[in-house]
Amino acid sequence: MRRVRNKKPGFTLIEIAIILVILGLLAGMTIPLLSELTKHQHYKSTQKDLDEIKTALAGFAGMYWRLPYADSDNDGLENTGQVSGYLPYITLGLGAVDSWRNRYYYDVNSRLVTTTNQSTFCTALQNIGANEKPRLAFSAGGTPAPQALVVISRGENSTLDGGNTPFPGDRDYESHPPSDTFDDLVAAFSPSAFSGRLNCSGAGGGVTCNFYTIFNRRNNAISIQGGNYILCTTIASRASFTISTGETITIYNNANCAGNGETVNFNNCAATDSDGDCLARWTTTGLADE
Repeated sequence: MRRVRNKKPGFTLIEIAIILVILGLLAGMTIPLLSELTKHQHYKSTQKDLDEIKTALAGFAGMYWRLPYADSDNDGLENTGQVSGYLPYITLGLGAVDSWRNRYYYDVNSRLVTTTNQSTFCTALQNIGANEKPRLAFSAGGTPAPQALVVISRGENSTLDGGNTPFPGDRDYESHPPSDTFDDLVAAFSPSAFSGRLNCSGAGGGVTCNFYTIFNRRNNAISIQGGNYILCTTIASRASFTISTGETITIYNNANCAGNGETVNFNNCAATDSDGDCLARWTTTGLADE
């Protein structure tokens, strides 16, 4: 009697080849996607760091009525007499590096590092002239405006780009959406914005507003995109963001830039600012004076 052997099912070489091709295609699509997601997360994390750096600098100024000097010897501490260098992260109680493991650059107006009380600090802010450094332009080759301070991340390519190199150079910097040749992330305080942030008396009387600080007065987080906020940025309730000359920002009443937003530009803020303190608020009914 002959035995009949049952054939066990299995993959043929052709089927295996097809599966390998499919897996290769999936990997080819997935790896770039993961890379893009990682890049987005790095930008978002660094933008958050820059917002925290601005908050820390405002807190330092409110406590000591001066701004810290720059770190010139890479130890994380301010060095007296230095206005351009690395961010003094230990002095400010912050982390050392951005998402790409690079130190932040920092440049501060020389008037603001030697003041000793609120009166002298606020007066120094109001007396900053149009040609005083550092200055910041919001487009490549744009006209720079004076700033109280500027903080720069070198971005993904770990190199300062455009008008930000060499650092400090002529101390005129630039900030604009990324391109093939520019990926720096920049944070700054104009004299008027810093004056408003620290509640300097008469802030609007002697200073033209180059920035407006807008506070989220809704009970929920909102999100913004545009201007210096390259990526969708969440603004918690009672937190703030800034809008500068020539900028337009889209505001969403949710935390992830979903749906239709409302655009707000610098001129809208100027029209709303009835008391000239360079401050505004975002409420359930839209933009209002702070």
